[in-house]
Amino acid sequence: MKNNQPHSGDDMGGTKANTTQTYSQTPRSVRNKTKCARRVSVGLILLLLLVLGGGVYILYRTGQLNRLRPHTDSSSSSESDAKGLPDIGNLGMSPTSAGFKQPTADGDLSGYIIILDPGHGGKDEGCGYPFNSSKYFEKDINLSIAQKVCTELQSRGAVVYMLREDDSWISLYSRLAQTHMICMDILEENNALPFSEKRAAELRTLLQQSVLINDDSVASGGMGIMVGSGVGEELEELMEMEYQLENVLFISIHLNSSESYTYHGAQVYFVTDTSVISSEKNQQKSNSEFQRDDFPIRDEYYGRKNEENRLLANCMYDCIVEDIPDLATNGDKIAADNYAVLREHGLVGVLVEVAFLSDTGDREFLLEDSNLEKVAVSIADGIVRYYEQLPSISAEKSE
Repeated sequence: MKNNQPHSGDDMGGTKANTTQTYSQTPRSVRNKTKCARRVSVGLILLLLLVLGGGVYILYRTGQLNRLRPHTDSSSSSESDAKGLPDIGNLGMSPTSAGFKQPTADGDLSGYIIILDPGHGGKDEGCGYPFNSSKYFEKDINLSIAQKVCTELQSRGAVVYMLREDDSWISLYSRLAQTHMICMDILEENNALPFSEKRAAELRTLLQQSVLINDDSVASGGMGIMVGSGVGEELEELMEMEYQLENVLFISIHLNSSESYTYHGAQVYFVTDTSVISSEKNQQKSNSEFQRDDFPIRDEYYGRKNEENRLLANCMYDCIVEDIPDLATNGDKIAADNYAVLREHGLVGVLVEVAFLSDTGDREFLLEDSNLEKVAVSIADGIVRYYEQLPSISAEKSE
């Protein structure tokens, strides 16, 4: 990756090439100076047409954005596409209970919802190769992989949201705000929102501000309710809501790069309470933005689905390497870190670094479209395996 979520240290098994880092793009351990984005006046915003990753949003005079709908294939007319969202039969149900729906033996994912985040886009190219005069850009390959993953998941019956569907710039916090609103939509359509309609409207308004600002700097206000260390009141409400959604996963698709040309293969990242807290403690000592008046410092937050995140990372890496042995890495297979797109919501999720664009073998692999189809199948297989193994993790936690 470039300009987005680089590794926080050399021990992570790879080094991002030519990285420009910000607190919002994180891991939070390294950050450059953020740009101060201009605030757009409310009058102009009311006329704005926002083209975002999951589709076109129009801001009406009411100040409300059209809701992001699941990605649909024009050649598909499944019942879930027609309805928009499936019935969430596992809502609030323990994975160890007899009624918990699991994928069938043939990998069917009907009733499951996957939010796909194709990393970078627009002005944020991600990593590139060659380094000094790039011909290949991460953002383009990320999107191609995500589109193939989307198709594969839909073929297995899953409902899929794409947070970016073209070469658009969409800030990390806009993507996160969309993710929260998707989760609210799912629960609302299943009559299961844990708060009042009034409170839901208040939270949507706050989230829409991040979508409209579409900037990751602290000064711009684009982080919205997600700014600062720890977890604020509004964000905690949303994360607690999202912990109910066992059938919803968040998958971010990226490529890796190393200027030393040392590393190759796939790596998968996830977050835990400990990885986030450790990073924030380090940042409080070294990061000037932690001293800003508009950057609240909060108590340490505990409550994420640490073991579930780790399980999904393991399942994802294992399935990728089993299906594609050439993508076995010489670095860390999985690692806990502090990525923005994983820490600021309550869904189980991972960030998949499919391969190193800087490595000759990996790059040749990535430039073959048929190989990206294999990656898509392996990612879908990783999701199936996660749900197959989830009851055992849940049973251990309940003991």
